[in-house]
Amino acid sequence: MAGLYATNGSINVSVVNGASKTGLYAANGSWNVFQTTGTQRGAYHPCGAFNVTVDNTGPNSIRAADGSMNVTVSPFNGKGAQRVTVVAGAFV
Repeated sequence: MAGLYATNGSINVSVVNGASKTGLYAANGSWNVFQTTGTQRGAYHPCGAFNVTVDNTGPNSIRAADGSMNVTVSPFNGKGAQRVTVVAGAFV
């Protein structure tokens, strides 16, 4: 079981496609996240997952202009974005 936190202190996430109801937490204990495509607005996708924008450049705030959460993946170059480790699925 992955749990919520990775050993490096980042948040474990499972990337979902948004086609079915998932809720916020995956069975492995990580957050379910949906990578925004420009049409979604706000913090949550209708499937229940967090809307996220991948930002590995920074510096930025934790929130993107569309209301989604800015996240950065290893090597964590996005200053100000939430550090995450993908444990299921993949960002595009």
